[in-house]
Amino acid sequence: MSEHLNTRLDALKNRIVEHIEDDRRQADEAADEVRSRLRRGTTPIGEVHNRQKVTLYGSLLSMTFPPQGAERVLLATLYDGTGSIELRWPGRCSIPGVCVGEHIEVEGTVGMQGDHLTIINPLYRLIAAEC
Repeated sequence: MSEHLNTRLDALKNRIVEHIEDDRRQADEAADEVRSRLRRGTTPIGEVHNRQKVTLYGSLLSMTFPPQGAERVLLATLYDGTGSIELRWPGRCSIPGVCVGEHIEVEGTVGMQGDHLTIINPLYRLIAAEC
């Protein structure tokens, strides 16, 4: 085989190995979230439906801060290993202690915003890291 073909095969093999490792890592992270949620006794996000009053637990995957001069709505995505849900805090551009990667427990009533589930202005509790 030519050296060029060997190089391409090695690169392809490396990408496949990285993809498998990423999948394993994501599966491990999801399993950790599920174990933490089970210990807290909260509802799985994957089982939540419209107009249901819930208590959820998970980690914040993302946050979107409103730009200067735009409507002030802080958006966050909560993930628990079974699914994700959008959290919205109208009138807020930040909340001290609430940031990506943090674990929180939220309470509120689920509603539909377009094609996804959302909780508007949920009550929240920051949860210290579990050892």
